[in-house]
Amino acid sequence: MPFPQEQVAWMLTNREKIFRYIFIPQLLAAAIFLSFAYGTGKVHARLLFRSARTQGTIVNFKPALISHRSSSGTSSYSTIYEPLIEFTVNDRVFRVQEWKGSESRVGLGWSVPVIYDPADPSVAMLDRGLWNWLPWAPCFAIGLVVGFASLKGLFFFLFAPPSSPVFTRV
Repeated sequence: MPFPQEQVAWMLTNREKIFRYIFIPQLLAAAIFLSFAYGTGKVHARLLFRSARTQGTIVNFKPALISHRSSSGTSSYSTIYEPLIEFTVNDRVFRVQEWKGSESRVGLGWSVPVIYDPADPSVAMLDRGLWNWLPWAPCFAIGLVVGFASLKGLFFFLFAPPSSPVFTRV
């Protein structure tokens, strides 16, 4: 591997070429962030933007087995408990399973705030305030910023002519 001074000199020499093609890794990073945000937040975003709120009750807990793999390759398992929430809309009772669990069964019988889709009340989740926006909203924001930067680089690549080297007389 060359010394860092040689790498820095190469980068300074090829600065325009690097900046001309930097949009490609930016576009890939934006695609990764935006696809993760879409995959993890499509239901939650719909609920947050087109939702109604009500009170529900935690009526039970459903155990879920989570596996953990250590760096040495061994697997361990732990159990989390996902609450089953019951709430009433227009004299109909709905029961939904919350996807965020906890390590204990604390809260059985508690009254909790619920966000639901008025068109389909079977799509619902606990209202956790700002925690409703995690993990998808920060990934969406990062992907959007990096995506706009990559589009700017793409347009520059497509429409700006490459600069020719400047020769000076000695």
